[in-house]
Amino acid sequence: MSNLPDWQDRMLRAVWRHGEQLPEEVLTWMAELYRERGEIPESEFCDSWTERTFSMARSAFETVTGSVEQDTGKATTGDDYDYISYTRDPEQDPVGVVRIKSAEVSTPDAAEVLCAVAEGVQEFVMSHHRVTWPVCGEHGRGLHVDHVHETPVWTCTGGSTDGHVVRAIDPAAQA
Repeated sequence: MSNLPDWQDRMLRAVWRHGEQLPEEVLTWMAELYRERGEIPESEFCDSWTERTFSMARSAFETVTGSVEQDTGKATTGDDYDYISYTRDPEQDPVGVVRIKSAEVSTPDAAEVLCAVAEGVQEFVMSHHRVTWPVCGEHGRGLHVDHVHETPVWTCTGGSTDGHVVRAIDPAAQA
Protein backbone atom coordinates (compact mmCIF):
# COMPACT_ATOMS: atom_id res chain seq x y z
CA MET A 1 0.00 0.00 0.00
CA SER A 2 1.36 3.42 -0.93
CA ASN A 3 0.99 6.61 1.04
CA LEU A 4 -1.53 9.42 0.63
CA PRO A 5 0.68 11.74 -1.49
CA ASP A 6 1.45 8.95 -3.98
CA TRP A 7 -2.20 7.90 -4.20
CA GLN A 8 -3.35 11.51 -4.44
CA ASP A 9 -0.88 12.16 -7.27
CA ARG A 10 -2.12 9.09 -9.20
CA MET A 11 -5.75 10.06 -8.71
CA LEU A 12 -5.16 13.65 -9.85
CA ARG A 13 -3.55 12.25 -13.00
CA ALA A 14 -6.66 10.11 -13.45
CA VAL A 15 -8.87 13.23 -13.48
CA TRP A 16 -6.35 15.23 -15.52
CA ARG A 17 -5.66 17.67 -12.70
CA HIS A 18 -2.03 16.74 -11.97
CA GLY A 19 0.10 19.85 -11.45
CA GLU A 20 -2.96 22.08 -11.11
CA GLN A 21 -3.25 24.23 -8.02
CA LEU A 22 -6.34 22.76 -6.40
CA PRO A 23 -8.22 24.40 -3.54
CA GLU A 24 -7.43 23.06 -0.08
CA GLU A 25 -11.06 21.90 0.16
CA VAL A 26 -10.54 19.39 -2.68
CA LEU A 27 -7.26 18.09 -1.24
CA THR A 28 -8.86 17.73 2.19
CA TRP A 29 -11.76 15.79 0.66
CA MET A 30 -9.28 13.50 -1.10
CA ALA A 31 -7.44 12.88 2.19
CA GLU A 32 -10.74 12.06 3.95
CA LEU A 33 -11.70 9.71 1.12
CA TYR A 34 -8.32 7.97 1.43
CA ARG A 35 -8.72 7.59 5.21
CA GLU A 36 -12.26 6.23 4.84
CA ARG A 37 -11.83 3.92 1.86
CA GLY A 38 -8.11 3.42 1.38
CA GLU A 39 -6.48 3.14 -2.03
CA ILE A 40 -9.56 2.93 -4.19
CA PRO A 41 -9.00 2.32 -7.91
CA GLU A 42 -9.00 5.17 -10.44
CA SER A 43 -12.44 4.34 -11.83
CA GLU A 44 -13.98 4.40 -8.34
CA PHE A 45 -12.17 7.66 -7.56
CA CYS A 46 -13.46 9.25 -10.80
CA ASP A 47 -16.98 8.17 -9.85
CA SER A 48 -16.57 9.73 -6.37
CA TRP A 49 -15.15 12.93 -7.91
CA THR A 50 -18.13 13.13 -10.25
CA GLU A 51 -20.71 12.34 -7.54
CA ARG A 52 -19.28 15.08 -5.32
CA THR A 53 -19.25 17.60 -8.17
CA PHE A 54 -22.85 16.94 -9.16
CA SER A 55 -24.05 16.92 -5.57
CA MET A 56 -22.48 20.35 -5.17
CA ALA A 57 -24.01 21.51 -8.46
CA ARG A 58 -27.50 20.44 -7.35
CA SER A 59 -27.09 22.28 -4.05
CA ALA A 60 -25.72 25.40 -5.78
CA PHE A 61 -28.57 25.25 -8.28
CA GLU A 62 -31.15 25.31 -5.48
CA THR A 63 -29.41 28.29 -3.89
CA VAL A 64 -29.14 30.30 -7.11
CA THR A 65 -32.60 29.52 -8.49
CA GLY A 66 -34.13 30.41 -5.14
CA SER A 67 -32.42 33.78 -5.36
CA VAL A 68 -33.64 34.33 -8.95
CA GLU A 69 -37.21 33.50 -8.08
CA GLN A 70 -37.12 35.73 -4.99
CA ASP A 71 -35.54 38.66 -6.88
CA THR A 72 -37.48 38.45 -10.15
CA GLY A 73 -40.59 36.36 -9.54
CA LYS A 74 -39.59 34.37 -12.64
CA ALA A 75 -39.61 30.58 -12.65
CA THR A 76 -36.30 28.90 -13.32
CA THR A 77 -37.26 25.27 -12.86
CA GLY A 78 -39.89 22.92 -14.19
CA ASP A 79 -40.58 20.64 -17.13
CA ASP A 80 -40.36 23.48 -19.67
CA TYR A 81 -36.79 24.36 -18.73
CA ASP A 82 -34.12 22.16 -20.22
CA TYR A 83 -30.84 23.94 -19.64
CA ILE A 84 -28.90 21.57 -17.41
CA SER A 85 -27.11 18.69 -19.04
CA TYR A 86 -24.66 16.06 -17.90
CA THR A 87 -22.17 14.30 -20.11
CA ARG A 88 -19.64 11.63 -19.41
CA ASP A 89 -17.40 10.51 -22.23
CA PRO A 90 -14.43 8.57 -20.85
CA GLU A 91 -12.60 9.03 -24.16
CA GLN A 92 -12.73 12.82 -23.79
CA ASP A 93 -12.69 13.28 -20.02
CA PRO A 94 -12.40 10.77 -17.18
CA VAL A 95 -15.06 12.55 -15.12
CA GLY A 96 -18.46 13.88 -16.04
CA VAL A 97 -19.18 17.49 -16.87
CA VAL A 98 -22.31 19.38 -15.91
CA ARG A 99 -23.38 22.18 -18.22
CA ILE A 100 -25.77 24.87 -17.15
CA LYS A 101 -26.35 26.71 -20.40
CA SER A 102 -22.76 27.35 -21.60
CA ALA A 103 -21.10 27.26 -18.15
CA GLU A 104 -19.30 23.99 -17.32
CA VAL A 105 -18.03 22.47 -14.13
CA SER A 106 -16.16 19.24 -13.60
CA THR A 107 -14.31 19.66 -10.33
CA PRO A 108 -15.51 19.23 -6.75
CA ASP A 109 -14.61 22.73 -5.57
CA ALA A 110 -17.61 24.44 -3.97
CA ALA A 111 -16.64 27.97 -5.07
CA GLU A 112 -16.00 26.93 -8.68
CA VAL A 113 -19.23 24.96 -8.81
CA LEU A 114 -21.27 27.84 -7.36
CA CYS A 115 -19.74 30.32 -9.83
CA ALA A 116 -20.42 28.07 -12.83
CA VAL A 117 -24.00 27.45 -11.72
CA ALA A 118 -24.60 31.17 -11.09
CA GLU A 119 -23.30 32.07 -14.56
CA GLY A 120 -25.39 29.35 -16.20
CA VAL A 121 -28.59 30.31 -14.41
CA GLN A 122 -27.91 34.00 -15.12
CA GLU A 123 -27.52 33.17 -18.83
CA PHE A 124 -30.77 31.19 -18.76
CA VAL A 125 -32.72 34.01 -17.09
CA MET A 126 -31.45 36.51 -19.65
CA SER A 127 -32.13 34.30 -22.68
CA HIS A 128 -35.42 32.72 -21.56
CA HIS A 129 -37.09 35.56 -19.67
CA ARG A 130 -35.26 38.49 -21.31
CA VAL A 131 -34.53 39.82 -17.84
CA THR A 132 -31.20 41.08 -16.56
CA TRP A 133 -30.49 39.37 -13.27
CA PRO A 134 -29.08 40.21 -10.80
CA VAL A 135 -28.90 43.99 -10.95
CA CYS A 136 -26.93 46.46 -8.84
CA GLY A 137 -29.40 48.56 -6.87
CA GLU A 138 -26.99 51.50 -6.87
CA HIS A 139 -26.03 51.59 -10.57
CA GLY A 140 -28.81 49.65 -12.30
CA ARG A 141 -26.27 47.43 -14.08
CA GLY A 142 -26.24 43.68 -14.46
CA LEU A 143 -23.84 41.95 -12.08
CA HIS A 144 -20.93 39.62 -12.79
CA VAL A 145 -19.59 36.55 -11.01
CA ASP A 146 -16.27 36.97 -9.19
CA HIS A 147 -14.37 35.78 -6.09
CA VAL A 148 -13.40 37.76 -3.01
CA HIS A 149 -11.32 35.86 -0.47
CA GLU A 150 -12.44 32.61 -2.14
CA THR A 151 -16.11 33.55 -1.70
CA PRO A 152 -18.21 33.65 -4.89
CA VAL A 153 -19.78 37.10 -5.18
CA TRP A 154 -21.83 39.24 -7.52
CA THR A 155 -19.91 42.36 -8.54
CA CYS A 156 -20.88 45.57 -10.31
CA THR A 157 -18.53 47.33 -12.72
CA GLY A 158 -20.13 50.71 -12.03
CA GLY A 159 -18.94 53.50 -9.80
CA SER A 160 -15.80 55.54 -9.47
CA THR A 161 -13.73 52.70 -7.98
CA ASP A 162 -14.00 50.50 -11.09
CA GLY A 163 -16.52 48.23 -9.44
CA HIS A 164 -17.63 46.87 -6.13
CA VAL A 165 -18.99 43.74 -4.51
CA VAL A 166 -22.76 43.80 -4.24
CA ARG A 167 -23.34 40.55 -2.36
CA ALA A 168 -22.31 36.93 -1.94
CA ILE A 169 -23.87 34.56 -4.46
CA ASP A 170 -24.86 32.29 -1.58
CA PRO A 171 -26.63 34.51 0.94
CA ALA A 172 -25.50 32.16 3.73
CA ALA A 173 -21.82 32.90 2.89
CA GLN A 174 -19.89 35.91 4.04
CA ALA A 175 -18.09 38.08 1.43
